[in-house]
Amino acid sequence: MYQQLAAKDKVLFLYKNTPATLLGNVVGCLPLGIVMAIGGYALAALLWVSGIYLLTLLRWLHYKQLTAKLACDVELFRFGQSQTWLAFASGCLWGSAGVLFFDVNALENLAFLILTFVCMMAGSLASLSARPLTYSAFAVPTMLPLILNLLLQDEAFYTWMSFGAATYLIATFSFSLNLSRVIQNSLALKYENVDLIANLKKQTDKANQANRDKSRFLAATSHDLRQPLHAANLFYELLSEKIHQPEQLEDLHNLGRSLNSLNSLLSLMLDISKLDAGIIEPQKVNFDLALLLDKLTHQFALQADSKGLTFSVQAQSQQIFSDPALLELVITNLLVNALKYTHRGSVSVFTQRRGDSLALHIRDTGIGIPLKHQGDIFNEFFQLDNPERDKHKGLGLGLSIVKRIMELLGHPLGLTSRPGLGSEFILSFPLADRLTPPPPKPSSTTGLSLDGQHILIVDNEQEIVFAMQKLLRQWGCSVTTATSTGQVLAQPHQVKPDMIICDFRMPGALNGCDIIEQLRASLGDIPALILTGDTDKAVEMLIETAGLPALHKPVKPAQLRIMMARLLKPQIKRSPVALE
Repeated sequence: MYQQLAAKDKVLFLYKNTPATLLGNVVGCLPLGIVMAIGGYALAALLWVSGIYLLTLLRWLHYKQLTAKLACDVELFRFGQSQTWLAFASGCLWGSAGVLFFDVNALENLAFLILTFVCMMAGSLASLSARPLTYSAFAVPTMLPLILNLLLQDEAFYTWMSFGAATYLIATFSFSLNLSRVIQNSLALKYENVDLIANLKKQTDKANQANRDKSRFLAATSHDLRQPLHAANLFYELLSEKIHQPEQLEDLHNLGRSLNSLNSLLSLMLDISKLDAGIIEPQKVNFDLALLLDKLTHQFALQADSKGLTFSVQAQSQQIFSDPALLELVITNLLVNALKYTHRGSVSVFTQRRGDSLALHIRDTGIGIPLKHQGDIFNEFFQLDNPERDKHKGLGLGLSIVKRIMELLGHPLGLTSRPGLGSEFILSFPLADRLTPPPPKPSSTTGLSLDGQHILIVDNEQEIVFAMQKLLRQWGCSVTTATSTGQVLAQPHQVKPDMIICDFRMPGALNGCDIIEQLRASLGDIPALILTGDTDKAVEMLIETAGLPALHKPVKPAQLRIMMARLLKPQIKRSPVALE
């Protein structure tokens, strides 16, 4: 590829140099013609100069026939071949001067002839060396007659002059080859640099975009934001067990709604950051899509009824092969959007089998989406009806998550919509593979009591430790706490804990996984749980490598209780053991 492009550029190099080359011929022949006319070769000089001028005119017309910017490759290469033949013709005309004006008895004329040839050779070396063949086509016929005439003389002086002229010809040809290699290397570097710059720009644009996205997500899901929200969830759970007066319950209910909204928004952003980081891996199994839709029907039917909308689900029982948890998130986000943007009419969900796949349709009679924005709605933070960025209308992340998850699962996602007439999202799933076993039924652990369990809590946030301590005691647990790495590793444990709950990010060199490892080395193999507000994939890998279960902050109390029950189930009846 580079060779062909370089060959084209070399022809263009000759093309651009043609005016200067022709001017050199027109001007360069006049002094020699005048000197020879004065020296007794008037007719020969006139004919010779006329021949040079006529050929120069022909070469000029040939040059003007080509428009380099519009010429195709074939035209350019033909021009290059023609230039070589015209250069040969010019060399023959110039070389004829070495025959017509050669006179050993007029040394001044001979010296002027040789000087003129040397100047013409030097000039053509600069203008024609991009193509050594073209230079040779001019240089050899120019110098060869003169060299032969000098060589045929009987005197040693002329023999040495012939040798010198031949050496000069060979030297210029060598210079021409070197210049050609330099030009070739420069052109190769040019095209390599063009490719490198284009690739670098592409990669830089990607990196900048990824960095901007990462910055936004990390800013929204930072560890410092998760810590107080986690504590707020714990305190809310404690208050819900203590408040019974109607007015206070209403205030508590409003607080709970605000916390739930904040938890939901933070979870959405966490989902996006996890998808971008490649942390989430699909767990595809065979399952009945109708059962999943039935699970969501009651929740959204109530919301639709409160807005005076008709909500219907018509799904045939059909096994598909996908990730039910991720798919539930996709359908939930689409239904939330459908109900949000539909103010009258209906929202309907139905399935339709298409060969080896099952299509899920979510159709509404809402505001619709203009064609020019149907691609934009899948971008983060894009909302058609929220230019003022009212947070009560959400952040515009739901459809971005839908698109990412569907791409992750490898399922097609379609959209048809018209402004004022509604929208329809179409999701396609492969039918179940009979060879793939169905997912195991989850075991219920929510009913297990935590009474009598001794829990060690390690967290450097004092309000979280306080809230966790009160909550776990309310659940019937005894609690030991530590707010620093040194404290937890140095304090004597009179009662061996039944479980360790440790924050991942602790001050000092040791993280939560390291702390648990050292505690287990002295206390034995104790069930342990990591709580973390970090979304970095490296943190996920560290926790996974340590073989520890983890919950991401903010953790809902019910979620924490279920996880604790699961981890403590093998030893739930064991009494605390005093350490000797």
